[in-house]
Amino acid sequence: MTLPAHFSSLSGEWSGTKRLYLGWLPEPEVKSASKLTIAKAARGSFELMDYTWKYDGISQEGLLLIGYDDTQNAVTIAWADSWHMSRKILHCTGSVDADGVMRVAGSYEAPPGPDWGWRIAISVEGDGKIKERLRIVMHNVSPEGKEELAVDADFTRV
Repeated sequence: MTLPAHFSSLSGEWSGTKRLYLGWLPEPEVKSASKLTIAKAARGSFELMDYTWKYDGISQEGLLLIGYDDTQNAVTIAWADSWHMSRKILHCTGSVDADGVMRVAGSYEAPPGPDWGWRIAISVEGDGKIKERLRIVMHNVSPEGKEELAVDADFTRV
């Protein structure tokens, strides 16, 4: 149960920019420097992406714990973030598409209304065995199915 080949060489340090999109603000795009550390976890059965960023000058942290069942092309991600998640873990499921992009979706409570959805796409680019660019894109999905860009984080290997 190993990750697809193009995700297997990601361990290490990455840096980049996280763009947070808050559509209700006059200036909806909030940019922040971001650092990402990727490591194998649980004897190589999982990939752990641990990242930092800032909002309003306050340091934030998050992580993505990624599992992959290659027999079913099934991706599971547990996502936690100090700003986004209110001390809960968002569980997401999905697959790796024909273009090699890992795509997962989950939902979260939004009382007093119905649950909202969340989509995460992780893509990597590079020549040979070493990948030089990693991108994490997240969309918020309303109960009616309307998707809005929420996060676009673009990293390069340090």
